[in-house]
Amino acid sequence: MGAGVLKKIKKFPIHPTFILLFLWFIFTRNFYSFVLFISVVMSHELGHFLVAKKLGYKLNSFLIAPYGVCLNYKESAFEQKDEILIAFAGPFVNFVLSIICISLWWIFPVSYNFTYEFVFQSLMLGLFNLLPCYPLDGGRIFVGILSKNKTRSESIKITRIINVVFASILFALFFASFFYNFNPSLCFCGVFMILGLFDIQSECKYKPIAIYKKKTKNFSKPFFYMIDESVDIGQVLKKIELNKFTVFILQFQDGRVKMIDENKIKLLSIKYPLSTKLVDILN
Repeated sequence: MGAGVLKKIKKFPIHPTFILLFLWFIFTRNFYSFVLFISVVMSHELGHFLVAKKLGYKLNSFLIAPYGVCLNYKESAFEQKDEILIAFAGPFVNFVLSIICISLWWIFPVSYNFTYEFVFQSLMLGLFNLLPCYPLDGGRIFVGILSKNKTRSESIKITRIINVVFASILFALFFASFFYNFNPSLCFCGVFMILGLFDIQSECKYKPIAIYKKKTKNFSKPFFYMIDESVDIGQVLKKIELNKFTVFILQFQDGRVKMIDENKIKLLSIKYPLSTKLVDILN
């Protein structure tokens, strides 16, 4: 992430379940696996970070957790499509790295001995993160998809129910493992799903670059941008110039024209979902 970014982050929070995971690795005397797990988690989160940066979001803070390093953005400036892309980037990196390592097994068979556990952990982390539960990436993707037709709070409530369902299944499998092949990780994952219900208040967030804090008093000439009534708030928000004051000329199908400046768009982005079309609120 770079030393410059880390210097700006005052806190270095750690999720309680991550501490439990660390203690479990110490108890089982498997510190090497823990080191590999850290590398898998960091490569996973690097995918989130790079895609978020590409889409115009800036790292504000993070939380170290078993499912990854939870990065923070500002929800009011976050478009559902961006959320889906950022969330999927982490598992995607895990899968790509696993495929690369598996390919090396065919070229350099000896590499199998050094990369097998890395591949296993990477695949498990990627697949686990795709479950439609909060605060996993799959849960964020699911919320992003639902938010196109529902409010974010409604979408998260649905995801909470899914958390409870998956947690119940994991606990049931854990108790069943007493009679077959004891697997404490099932209990750990179930507890994590329950704790995820409380993580919703501190969602992974990124902070948008410039547009909400940019200063406009020194801009000499405004930038005029023609938009159609069918565009949504998120699309317009992305067109705001960083070095000029942006004024949008909204054209309606009936021939009417309305001028809206960037400050109005920012206010609308906070008040309404970013998928809301301008014609629905400005007609």
